[in-house]
Amino acid sequence: MRHLIRFCVLLCCFDVFSADLTVSLPGKQAEFSLAELKQQLPLKTVQLYDPVYEQQKSYQGFLLTDVLTLAGYQSAMQGDELKLVASDGYAPAMPLSLLSGEPVLAFAEAGKADFEFEPVTQGKAKLSPAPFYLVWTQGAAAKQQPWPYQLVKIELVSFAETYAALYPGGVAQDSALYQGFLLFKSQCLSCHSINLQGGEVGPELNAPKNVTEYWSEANLRAFIKDANSFRYKSKMPSFSHLKDEQIEQLLAFLRHSKERKVKLK
Repeated sequence: MRHLIRFCVLLCCFDVFSADLTVSLPGKQAEFSLAELKQQLPLKTVQLYDPVYEQQKSYQGFLLTDVLTLAGYQSAMQGDELKLVASDGYAPAMPLSLLSGEPVLAFAEAGKADFEFEPVTQGKAKLSPAPFYLVWTQGAAAKQQPWPYQLVKIELVSFAETYAALYPGGVAQDSALYQGFLLFKSQCLSCHSINLQGGEVGPELNAPKNVTEYWSEANLRAFIKDANSFRYKSKMPSFSHLKDEQIEQLLAFLRHSKERKVKLK
């Protein structure tokens, strides 16, 4: 009976996932099971302060650089960012330069069974980070880096080409608009899309109507700062760390996108 109850709890708390990991590189794609990764790569155990759980945690996994090398990655390959795709459509991108921080692709908490993690709270739901959870050995010092869980795919991309429908080409890089694009890219793109390019957890923000066309800018500013003041247990986190100037830069980018809408055929 105890095992049956535990099984039911797991079903309630955890999403069903594919345990395979896909790594997509220019001209090639590889798919690995956990057993294959264990057979071919050294295990890495890390202890760190996890800003998602807000507590000390210990994980077992593989260095992300080892996983990429196993898939055939070479430094000469075309691409400047890694797109990290979760099973629910969450898709943050990280510059290749961040690989120097030795991120670890965790498959379980240390001392637990494969794919066994304490559930994390996401809005009104509790989810398992399985099958793979990207963690940073620097812990809280890497809080602003992506910490995506439920990872199922890693893709090497050239950002300006892959996200051409939202990339503000021809814009001065010292302009408020371009700085707003950079903020959107680092803070928003993992959940939201512009012209159907980006994450799928949050709503599309530009087509067919731009968010500035149906939200007042005053409400947008307040919502970005603290979504929970509008909706309890919102999936959207607080961005209270953003300065007013940064919020204005974000709005400048959103207004610019309004003039570049994609149309579905």
